[in-house]
Amino acid sequence: MDRRILIADDDAKSLAGLSTLLSDLQYATAIAATLDDAVQAASRFVPDVLVVGLSLAPDDDFGTLVQRLRAACGARTPLLIALGGWGESQHRDEALAAGFDIHLVRPVGLDQLTFILSLVA
Repeated sequence: MDRRILIADDDAKSLAGLSTLLSDLQYATAIAATLDDAVQAASRFVPDVLVVGLSLAPDDDFGTLVQRLRAACGARTPLLIALGGWGESQHRDEALAAGFDIHLVRPVGLDQLTFILSLVA
């Protein structure tokens, strides 16, 4: 696959699992465990998709998280996927209102993830 995916999450288990899964599916992946690392990686890795743990948001400010990542991507507009541990509609609505394109709840199903990634041109 020629899509590049940046996975940013402070949950080490989730980070490792998603990275392994996506690498096994032949995606080029990069990982980051902090927001600062994610911003740096987004500017140099040139991702098509960012999968971002909402726990990276400073003070649960999803808007700041989105703004920093989008700014790091410059003119590129990668698909921005929020990864959360909450399934309530309020959390999904907050993530989408902040600028995420998609909100997924852990654990993410393989079928769900591969379907979403198949839609990225």
